[in-house]
Amino acid sequence: MEDRRKHSRVNGKFVGSAVIAEAFYGAQSTLLRLRTYGGDCLDFTLDDVPDAEAAIEFSRHDMRPISIKIQHGGKRCSVIALAADGPRRIDVTLGAALALHQNGVHVVVDGGLRIGSPCSTRTIAGGV
Repeated sequence: MEDRRKHSRVNGKFVGSAVIAEAFYGAQSTLLRLRTYGGDCLDFTLDDVPDAEAAIEFSRHDMRPISIKIQHGGKRCSVIALAADGPRRIDVTLGAALALHQNGVHVVVDGGLRIGSPCSTRTIAGGV
């Protein structure tokens, strides 16, 4: 059976939300292969790489990251982590978010929605 879903390339911005299906790390940038709710595949390029040292801070503070949200092309990232005294949401750098993903933490990438657009994850736009 042939896969007929759309495969597109976007740099830094897109409209909608997706999960990371694959990641490819270069010297100064990261290519994320995203899978949208509708099953479409987007290649999403970010101008950052994993920061392993920032990711290690979670274990130093006895927290277990379980979910990451990357927003607005990586300008805003947050982590939901479990701790002895309950769950916490912590803002992190894009490099820390990418390193946590490398360590197996689930990531949602949120490109936002255009005002006036129907709620659709199939729309790709040049800006948010």
